Amino acid sequence: MDYGGLTGPLGKNKLLTTIKKYQGLISFQRESDLVLNGILTGFNRILTFKFVIHYVFILQDSLKGKSMYALCLNMIFFSFLLTQTACVKKPETMVGPTIGSLDIMADESMKDIIQQEEEIFERNYKYANINISYLNEYDMFRQFEADSTDAIFTTRALTQEETNRFDQHHIHPRQFAFAKGAIAFVVNKNQKDTTYTYEEILTMFKGPAKSKVFIIENAKSGISNVVLQLINASTLPAHFFALGSKKEVFDYVIGHDNAIGLVDWSELSDSDNPETKRLLSTITILGISRSADSAQHGFVKPYQYNLQDDVYPFTRELYFISKTGMTDVGIGFASFISGEIGQKIILKAGLLPLFQPERILELQNISDIKVIK
Repeated sequence: MDYGGLTGPLGKNKLLTTIKKYQGLISFQRESDLVLNGILTGFNRILTFKFVIHYVFILQDSLKGKSMYALCLNMIFFSFLLTQTACVKKPETMVGPTIGSLDIMADESMKDIIQQEEEIFERNYKYANINISYLNEYDMFRQFEADSTDAIFTTRALTQEETNRFDQHHIHPRQFAFAKGAIAFVVNKNQKDTTYTYEEILTMFKGPAKSKVFIIENAKSGISNVVLQLINASTLPAHFFALGSKKEVFDYVIGHDNAIGLVDWSELSDSDNPETKRLLSTITILGISRSADSAQHGFVKPYQYNLQDDVYPFTRELYFISKTGMTDVGIGFASFISGEIGQKIILKAGLLPLFQPERILELQNISDIKVIK
């Protein structure tokens, strides 16, 4: 697993340290932002044009009969007032983890969860303004490399080839994994085959078997990219069909017994969502085993507890990637998502948070459990 350029426990510790650093900075800045901006606003009100003009008249009266030395001192002080008035920054022009504005692109399959995170973040930090546009994975990464955006939310890390291209331009993007999702396979209620081995799925990917067809939302999506990597191909096989929206994918699957839909698990993971409940009443989620050369857990579905340790074979991590090179509002937003509130939002949505809040229990006897932290 890649943690900001390092692998293994060392990389994870580095990432945790970085996140705690930013969380501490955000916790401090959340309080200090209001104080700082209150001071700046008050100072700006004092140093208004009206005050400066008033000072000019006072200066004119006080300098009558005074020496050149006194005149110079007063002119220096007057110049200082003008300089300080011009230098006071407005909140919208400042940059920090909880203050400023940034344009970000996000994978369209992550839209629901990112919108929830953005709403709570901007509600907590009123001087933070994040403008998020949603694209398919292919176009988003092309624009990221073309400098059309400096930060993205995605379902994969940068490849080594992409990293090398950035290195050639002396750009070193920072990558932060914050959650784990999955690709879900769905069929309609008429299907009798509801379990497949990992090897059977790969075989069906490579060529039509049992007259099955696969339905995805977009030929340029991250799901399409996963399929192409698994079958080592540059284009999708003829039995893959890309439709225009998630609704079209579900409608096609519901109406065709030979169709298997591939969707992001976040579309079905929130069991409290009324639309999700309606969808789950019309479709069946396939159970898939792990590959034959790994530990077996039977046929598993992409439920939250099966995402841990990749028990479900088609899991994928969610990343924030930034190349601004600054501790700006984008890094602040990523730290918020990796913090307690952001991770609880992910947990509630049915995905797996990578940084779950720690709970320490003190067990005195079986009937008495006391929560310490």
